[in-house]
Amino acid sequence: MPTAVVTGASRGIGRAIARMLAIEGYDLCLAARSHDELDRLSDELLEVSSRIDVATFGLDVTDAVQVRATARAIGDHLGAVDVLIVNAGIGAFGAMADFDLDTFDRLFAVNVRGVMLTLQAFTPALQAAGSGLAVVVSSDVSTRVFPGGGPYCATKHAVRALARTYQQEHPELRVLELRPGATDTFFADTDEGDAGPGHLTADEVAAALRGVLRLPVHVRPEELVVRSTAQTPEF
Repeated sequence: MPTAVVTGASRGIGRAIARMLAIEGYDLCLAARSHDELDRLSDELLEVSSRIDVATFGLDVTDAVQVRATARAIGDHLGAVDVLIVNAGIGAFGAMADFDLDTFDRLFAVNVRGVMLTLQAFTPALQAAGSGLAVVVSSDVSTRVFPGGGPYCATKHAVRALARTYQQEHPELRVLELRPGATDTFFADTDEGDAGPGHLTADEVAAALRGVLRLPVHVRPEELVVRSTAQTPEF
């Protein structure tokens, strides 16, 4: 069975990707801060496919000790990781002139430090798979900016730099930057379903990724941007 790890798996895009991977037949290790939600998701996925194995781990991706311990535990459980979904992230918006500095620090801790720690910790398991794929979920704003989005966009620009550099430093692996546009999820203190028209659903983002996962292992997917046709095509 192919194996996959998903961080930030309890909600939104992470949850949708976990569900897609279960349907595709992956044994799964799911990590997020909310262990209760992960347990409910695990039960749901085992109903989708009784052939797979699902393990859950409570994880704060900003905590280096936790990340490394979780990676060791998952390595012991799976042996190798074919697909790593680096998805945990948060959003916060506002004008830079009065942006709360604690919120600024939290954005960078989760969105940038968390990505760095996760890639570091899971490198051995990806290498053990032979041609492991690391999917770093960033955003379509990893190459652009907008008023009110300065700190958030800065984190995604940083994530893009980490993903591209990681690929150069590990040519034996495959690294995909997944860049969804506006998506209806639990994001920036909103509830899923509140976004209104013009947004992708999390399942649509997961469906786009499914096509990438079905590519032959000698194909190196490097970047995937997916947006609703109702979103302005900004670059």
